[in-house]
Amino acid sequence: MSTRGLVLDAGALIHVQGSPRGRVYGACRDALDAGVPALLPAVVLAQVWRGTARQAPVSMLRRMCRTLPFTDDVAEAVGRLLAIAGTADVADAAVVIAAVSQNCAVLTSDPGDLGKLSDAIGVRVPLVVV
Repeated sequence: MSTRGLVLDAGALIHVQGSPRGRVYGACRDALDAGVPALLPAVVLAQVWRGTARQAPVSMLRRMCRTLPFTDDVAEAVGRLLAIAGTADVADAAVVIAAVSQNCAVLTSDPGDLGKLSDAIGVRVPLVVV
């Protein structure tokens, strides 16, 4: 069985705080079971992570994911995308770049902004709203 990979945005991490065994956890578990780990851009983690006890579910979810580094190449691609789209959210742009480069869907609570970014480069990124 083939499963499309997943990229998590900040909204997915925030969602898992309130619903530790909910939809985000289930989707990541399903992907992992299918041999396709969910991807977590490091910049998304930085946007959300505060290291509090309340974030224990996020810590658990992180162990199920593969972290994507924010390299010079990614930074340049993100900057170009932000210029094209006329927006400024670095983490959202990094999510779209990751989804396009890895052929993944995105777990998000913000389909509008991510849709605008993917439309700006003419690529349809499947968005799974949580």
